[in-house]
Amino acid sequence: MRRKIAKTVSSVLLCAALLAGCSNGASTADSIVGSSVSAQQESTAAIEATSQESIESKAEQKRTDELDESAGKFKSAENYQESEEYFKAYALYQKVTEDSSYYSEAQERAEEMLKLYWENQDKLIKQGEYQAALTNTVQAMNFTNMTEFSGNDENGLESTILTVAEEIAKSCGFNSPKASWDEIYTLYKFKINIDCSGINGKNLTSLSKSEIAKKYDELVAEYESIYKGIFVLTFNEIHSSGKWYSVKDGSLLVRSDSERAKAKQEAEQQAKQKEASASSTSSGTKKAEWTTGGPGSSSTKKSAGKSFNQEYQNALTKGLSYARNLHMSKKAIYDQLTSSYGEGFPADAAQYAIDNMTGVDWNANALEKAKQYYYNMSMSKSAVYDQLTSEYGEQFTTSEAQYAIDHLN
Repeated sequence: MRRKIAKTVSSVLLCAALLAGCSNGASTADSIVGSSVSAQQESTAAIEATSQESIESKAEQKRTDELDESAGKFKSAENYQESEEYFKAYALYQKVTEDSSYYSEAQERAEEMLKLYWENQDKLIKQGEYQAALTNTVQAMNFTNMTEFSGNDENGLESTILTVAEEIAKSCGFNSPKASWDEIYTLYKFKINIDCSGINGKNLTSLSKSEIAKKYDELVAEYESIYKGIFVLTFNEIHSSGKWYSVKDGSLLVRSDSERAKAKQEAEQQAKQKEASASSTSSGTKKAEWTTGGPGSSSTKKSAGKSFNQEYQNALTKGLSYARNLHMSKKAIYDQLTSSYGEGFPADAAQYAIDNMTGVDWNANALEKAKQYYYNMSMSKSAVYDQLTSEYGEQFTTSEAQYAIDHLN
């Protein structure tokens, strides 16, 4: 009986001990889990804090860089101001950011520089120094990276081109001339018209055709002389008292406002049809290339036909004309050939032209351009080099430009 009681007691004690052990184990596990969660939360918080510090640090560095850049532009603007390059100074003062300590002063100076630029341009034009005024326009366009020529630019730079055209027309006897854009091909190539009340005090209707034609040719010659080497200006028509006058193949053509409007509308329609036809031909050529072995294969040439080869030849003829007569660079010719405001050739035809311009001395072309800037416009060699190599200027290679500079006497 005692043994039975003792065994029972032992069993009870063992169970109690086991229960106590289980209770302590659970408590320990809970403690470990809690510590792990807490550590993870602390780690996450630390990472987030570090990330935030990094973001704030980058933002602060960016702001510091911007302020340093603004300070640099302000200093460069001061240098341009000192050398009387007013438009460059104006453009850089304008780029100083609002949070810069130089901002208020920069804005005041920018306004002053733009005023001085235009005062100088007006002075040059009044003195008849047209090429100097036009050169300032080109340099300002290059400096501000103008890539489009709208006839209504923000800073009014293009107005100088028309103002000079009007002054030249006055010197040729045109009364109250007003120049306007007829067509804009590229940034430096365009066509203008002159509206006037008469020539040498006489209404055009009272002048003979030969007298008008003579004045027309005189104005064309003057424009070519003044704009040569700076812009490619084509004089289009004279407008006076509801009539348009132009010289075509040596003969004077006279049209009324309505006749000219009708002719222009017809020309625009023909251009659209030609463009649609060219697009269709191009599409057909591409299809033939896919089905006959790709570009350059003999079967492709057969499918493209004679017109395809003629397109290439026409591009080459035009390209050679620009190279030999206007002394343009390869890049400038390519842009002119492919521009929708220029010749409008497809890229492959233009590239064919560039690749097959044998006998063209590109160094000599660069030198001819350099002479125009250096001798006719009194530009420094450094400015000539920049103009020759500029993406918005002549676009010669650096080696071609250096050759030109080295061979200026």
